[in-house]
Amino acid sequence: MDTTMKLRALSDSATADVAQGNLTEEQNKLLELVKKNARLEEEAKKSLDRARTIEQLRESLSQEQARTAELETKMKNLAALEAQESARMNALLGEEKKKTLEQMKAAEQLRESLEQEQARTPELANKVAELEARAQEVPVLEAKPRELAALEAKAQEMPALEERVKELTEALGKISSIAATLKAG
Repeated sequence: MDTTMKLRALSDSATADVAQGNLTEEQNKLLELVKKNARLEEEAKKSLDRARTIEQLRESLSQEQARTAELETKMKNLAALEAQESARMNALLGEEKKKTLEQMKAAEQLRESLEQEQARTPELANKVAELEARAQEVPVLEAKPRELAALEAKAQEMPALEERVKELTEALGKISSIAATLKAG
């Protein structure tokens, strides 16, 4: 059996009139029910608004979670790229260090060779001077053919030796500038 009650709506003026007069118990109950219904409708409206707000917040949360996941993926990719770039740079630095060490060794060897050549140069110059002095003492016509050939060979070696000394001096200058650059770096 249906226990629905039919309530008639009261206007504000009617409720005011009723409040002023003596109300019967049923009328008081009816007034209370009307007030409760109004409160229930208001609460239902608030609940509906809150439900909509909750739904919107859920959607926002879902979107933020998707963005966060996307950002995390991007961060992981960037971290991987950074690690690769760092490894590549470390490898390049290692190669440059190795080349620099090889160049320093080569520069040191060239410096030593140049010093040796420079040490030999005065010795060779002295020998040439000595040979020239001997050649002046001995008349050219009386000189033995072998000695004359040896003197000529020594004299022909002199420009080549001077050229070699010049080349080694230039190489030493370049090596010194490279070494200075490497020490400064």
